[in-house]
Amino acid sequence: MKEKIWYIGGMYCPHCESAVVQAVNGLDGIADPRADYRTGTLTAVWDEDRLPEALLADCIAQAGYELKTGNNSVFRQMISLSVTLLSLAALYLLFGLLHLDSLFAVFPTARAGMRLSVVFVLGMFTSLHCVAMCGGINLVQSAASVQAGRKPVIANIQYNAGRLFSYTLIGGIVGALGTVLQISTMMQAFIQSAAAIIMVIMALNMLDLSALKGILPGHPGRRMPGSASSFWIGLLNGIMPCGPLQAMQIYALSTGRWYMGALSMACFALGTIPLMLGFGLVSGQMNKRFAKPMRILSGVLVLIMGMAMLNRGLSLFGIQGIPVQVMTDDALHIKNEVQVIRSELDWRSYPDIRVKAGIPVKWIIHADEGKITGCNNEMVIPSLKLRVSLQEGEKVVEFTADTAEVISYTCWMGMLHGTITVEQ
Repeated sequence: MKEKIWYIGGMYCPHCESAVVQAVNGLDGIADPRADYRTGTLTAVWDEDRLPEALLADCIAQAGYELKTGNNSVFRQMISLSVTLLSLAALYLLFGLLHLDSLFAVFPTARAGMRLSVVFVLGMFTSLHCVAMCGGINLVQSAASVQAGRKPVIANIQYNAGRLFSYTLIGGIVGALGTVLQISTMMQAFIQSAAAIIMVIMALNMLDLSALKGILPGHPGRRMPGSASSFWIGLLNGIMPCGPLQAMQIYALSTGRWYMGALSMACFALGTIPLMLGFGLVSGQMNKRFAKPMRILSGVLVLIMGMAMLNRGLSLFGIQGIPVQVMTDDALHIKNEVQVIRSELDWRSYPDIRVKAGIPVKWIIHADEGKITGCNNEMVIPSLKLRVSLQEGEKVVEFTADTAEVISYTCWMGMLHGTITVEQ
């Protein structure tokens, strides 16, 4: 017997290490198997006569992984990584160009005095937004559970239980203290960008780009029994910057009592669970039946969702992929050395305007009834350090841009975008 190192395709998390070791442990002709998902390798003491490599490959394939026969050179990894990063850059620019986030920017909001049954229904309608925002995290949990040989239903129940507990706790705090949990724009941008980067790296790992597998720290599930880590991830998911969540915090605030605040947030969370749970279970069952193709598909979906979240985070920092300018027909008038411009607000996008540098601007934004949503009700202009609340009727925004540039601005969630073109 001699020690041998094989390259294994499909390992992207510590759970995968356990699955690969379990697949070969106990086979006649192999001893002391050790897997490392970061390097994508399986190391063991092996007797080729007692265990042909073809049989070993079959056992690993039954667990949903692949025994690679070629080498896994650093050069090949870097070529693959370079192609992927170029594709990521193109995908990010595509999101900025098409404004795909605007498809999920409209969601119902709770009003003071609503019955709890209505709040539950609002949660059900809002769950589509939840899947778009956090579905990638849910998808990773399901895929990791399947790869670890566990039923995805357990991880999904624990993940959603964590969300429910977190939402309820926040509701109780808000109702008791009479304050809404608000996060600064920069902190919100940082949280979204950090979560997005982690999701993108997870996706690249799922797509078997081993050059990045050593970047992320070990998964909490490595130290927790079963899928207990899914509960803690659900807890953290409950404090993600989210429009419907903040709207519900305001509703919980209006109750004025801790138990009503907790109950209202719990009803809202329960309303979001059916679709989120179903999304995770369906993806988990598909992973179970078609391990390799679903791992690749899951990686692509997580990558897209991660790029969408990254686009939102960078927008809040004032960085936009492509500042697409769709110039409005709004007339610009200079009166008493002040630029006056009028714009109509639409729920799907923000207006793009053109102003002169060095001259004060009086920007009048008009919104018809029904055009204000939980997403477009507050816009952020990072470079001008402005955060503007909008309402039905007219809102006046005043600023002065000193240099010629294209200023990107966004809604407070980073989903809707607009530009201010400053000319000399």
